[in-house]
Amino acid sequence: MKQKKQTEKADSSADKETTPDPLLQRLEQLIAIAEQADLATVRIREGEVEIEISRGTAQPMPIAPPITSAAAPTLVTENETGDDIIRSPMPARFYRAPAPDEPPFIEVGDTVTAGASLATLEVMKTFNDVEAPFNCEILEILVEDGSAVEYNQSLFRVRQT
Repeated sequence: MKQKKQTEKADSSADKETTPDPLLQRLEQLIAIAEQADLATVRIREGEVEIEISRGTAQPMPIAPPITSAAAPTLVTENETGDDIIRSPMPARFYRAPAPDEPPFIEVGDTVTAGASLATLEVMKTFNDVEAPFNCEILEILVEDGSAVEYNQSLFRVRQT
């Protein structure tokens, strides 16, 4: 009796070795389909299981350009006194200087030319210069260095020169 049970166990383990895994069978079927139909990619999903196969040479991933400083488009409005207000073009962190150990770009009373950097806005480690849209005198800096600013928030009060 004992010997019969051992033989049955040996037979059942032999069946497991010869019975292919259903997932492996499905994968082989997908490969055959891709080859026959000359497809580059085949994907199948059954319940929570998804299988994708791709044929051919691997395509290299495109390399993103390096992140560099860029000039942010400047929003300008005129206030009731006739002065212009330079506004933030994006939600960001406002910095008056290009680096913590460097002097500010501008001070109140400075006269700057169009295109001069007034401040920098940092969004996700990307720094964007806020440039003067025209020649102007800086009348007031409306934001504290290092503070968060919102889209369209007033940054500078200026007068065109």
